[in-house]
Amino acid sequence: MQGSVGNEPKIRFESQGGWLENAGIVGLARIVGKDCYSIEGNSLLVEMEALNNFTQNYFKFFINEYGRQTRLVRITNEGAAKKLAKWQALDVDAVDPKVIYNQLENWYKNYLKYYVDSGSFKKISSLAPPAFDVKATLKECSQELKNLKKLQKNKQEFNEALQQLVGKLLNFTNYFQHTKFNNLDLRDYFMAKTLSYVVINNAWSGISFLNPQAKTADLYQDYEDTFVKPVIEYLKVDHQKDVYQCAACGRPLKKQEYPYSFLNGLGYDVNRKTSNAWLFNNDQFMCPICRLMYTAVSAGFNYNMQHQGIFINQNQDIATLISVNGKVLTELERAVERKQLVSPWRAFAQSFQEMFVDSSKYSLADIQVVNYQDGQYSFNLVPKRIANVLKKANDKQAFVSSSGQVFTLLSALNSAYIKNFRGQSSASLYEEMLKRLLISMNLNSLISDTLQLKIVRNPDLHINVYQIYNLIQINLLYFKEMSDLALTDEELKKMRGSGKNLGEGYDNENKRQSLAYQLLQALKTQNNDQFMNLLLNAYLYQKKLVPKNFIRKMSSQEEFNQLGYAFIAGLIPNIEKPKEEK
Repeated sequence: MQGSVGNEPKIRFESQGGWLENAGIVGLARIVGKDCYSIEGNSLLVEMEALNNFTQNYFKFFINEYGRQTRLVRITNEGAAKKLAKWQALDVDAVDPKVIYNQLENWYKNYLKYYVDSGSFKKISSLAPPAFDVKATLKECSQELKNLKKLQKNKQEFNEALQQLVGKLLNFTNYFQHTKFNNLDLRDYFMAKTLSYVVINNAWSGISFLNPQAKTADLYQDYEDTFVKPVIEYLKVDHQKDVYQCAACGRPLKKQEYPYSFLNGLGYDVNRKTSNAWLFNNDQFMCPICRLMYTAVSAGFNYNMQHQGIFINQNQDIATLISVNGKVLTELERAVERKQLVSPWRAFAQSFQEMFVDSSKYSLADIQVVNYQDGQYSFNLVPKRIANVLKKANDKQAFVSSSGQVFTLLSALNSAYIKNFRGQSSASLYEEMLKRLLISMNLNSLISDTLQLKIVRNPDLHINVYQIYNLIQINLLYFKEMSDLALTDEELKKMRGSGKNLGEGYDNENKRQSLAYQLLQALKTQNNDQFMNLLLNAYLYQKKLVPKNFIRKMSSQEEFNQLGYAFIAGLIPNIEKPKEEK
């Protein structure tokens, strides 16, 4: 990854295919913007002038991308002041004390007071102290809010107390929205400080403003001094006599100054853990330019606000690398706008669907997927066969909505999720399916789990039987791709119809549910004889003929399993219609 040295107008970042460097390259592109970089072969060329505003643009990216997901945005945006001003202008007769009090109390306690009491506020407010006594005013507001609660039965008195309280609260919103520091809005400092703890520190920590013992509260200046200025100084100096090399890019170094220890989960403390280096002598040092790039890894990954992230290391070329990850980031933005579950895995799944539309441009096989979870990285490759499975599932129609929108086997799963599933507060069915397929694992256990939750009517399951059947169809595609399974879609469809037909023969719905549960348990233990005994008894009870396919497929366990899942999916009563995007 050779970079310019001397008076060249651009800094070159050449991709060697490594996921960490590629994430840094994507982050750099996002930070400096299209006008300040170009692509040449497999290199990103960043204009030298981009360094002039790099610090501001660094934090601006995170604020624009993740700021609206913070509590702080409910204080710093213009909406807070407008809401307060609206309450201040209310006519007494239009006042609904209970509604206003509940809204005001929620905003005050969960946003304003929560943040003003935080350590972040104390540090940043020291840069530009407010023109009023924050602590004293907050204490007064807390007391007045208590008094306001007591006045809800008297509109006149409630309104008078409300006007007085709102007047004081406007001091806070005015301070957050209009205070300047170093030619920047102070709210940018507040937001940057908050995001440094929940997003930026996912990739690196321990130095600059992420050092708990940082000497200055001005994180913009701290970042500039630590990362940007050393790059500018490095590029001014003649390096012909330098004896060391950057371990990342090979640029010449006058001295070994910058280790990898600030990178989370990758570097180590070179002062404390000398045994990690060959002969206790560490020689892994980087140049200032690469160190700047590594700080951009936080911008290259696609995160939510729960320390989860994903990066698609598509090595086709730099433009594709930026575009593919841009699709994931766009899906995360859409989830925030629609107030859906903000999941990097789900965003990847959604973007994957878009990639199928132009498969001539994007090679879907052998893409490296880097998953970040609470400080740990894990890696998956999308095998060619799995890419084929997903492509076929995306091409196959599941149903057409009342509005005429066509849903495929994949897109029909978008609205399906399970609450409190295996330690997760909310698990997307699409996400759970994708995680299994990426490690070339079949979907039997996921199908079994969702069927069981559906049979026992678990309220945490937000999945209908149509979506479970879609999952079974995708599982069939998997087996047909990975083995010589001879089962057809038509056989699967007929078996589901057989289950539905048998279920409709029961007057008692509980008997129908009980049979479905027993059949599923037999499948779980791969007890085909027990499954057939239950089925024979059920068909004898209704004086109907047992489907011949079960008997024909008893010698093939996987074919028998898929037929069994399809039958049970038909047997379970369903009163829901296929859902569109939730």
